[in-house]
Amino acid sequence: MLPDEKDEVEQVILSFDTQQGKYVKDYPLHESQKEIIDNDEEYRIALNVYIKFDFIMEILSYGEDVEVIAPESLKTEVQKRYSNAKQLYD
Repeated sequence: MLPDEKDEVEQVILSFDTQQGKYVKDYPLHESQKEIIDNDEEYRIALNVYIKFDFIMEILSYGEDVEVIAPESLKTEVQKRYSNAKQLYD
């Protein structure tokens, strides 16, 4: 999907557990991916991307192995989608 004219590239910061971090390190999510932290507890990256539906779905595919650190709007969107999914099983 091509970005709309009003869309802007945003910096996204994601934190992965170490196991998932190894995968993301070998198979980057985006060409802009930059490593921020790589230690025994966390693999944290920054990306400069358009936040579109397909990107949100990619993040959701990592389940509990990823945490959105920034931007707050993306964090809120991911929380909302997990909350809605949980309600299906309550």
